Amino acid sequence: MALQELLGRIAGAVDGMLGVALVGLDGILVAQASRRPGFDLNVVGAEYATIVKEARRAFESLGEEPMQEILVSTEQANLLLARVGKEYFVVLAIEASGNLGRGRLELKRALPELEREV
Repeated sequence: MALQELLGRIAGAVDGMLGVALVGLDGILVAQASRRPGFDLNVVGAEYATIVKEARRAFESLGEEPMQEILVSTEQANLLLARVGKEYFVVLAIEASGNLGRGRLELKRALPELEREV
């Protein structure tokens, strides 16, 4: 399944989804599916790439297993950042009133396929 189609499937399955994107650790967006016009996943990916890299580095320096996900909550939205392979992460942006649990479930189901695609 193509990345775009897979991300679209995740985005369509979650109430309150703003968008979902696959991003390289360099901050460059690889593919995206947006459900809200004007919500800029390019900016989100670029800004949070540094956080993902630093979190990975911190976990590794402590001898911990690789970082799996980071959750950032604001008044307007929840951002779920999850590792995809060694060089990528996925961003799920969900309205604060949206279904975060369903987003995590859909992402967990899609991760093996995402990892095969990258």
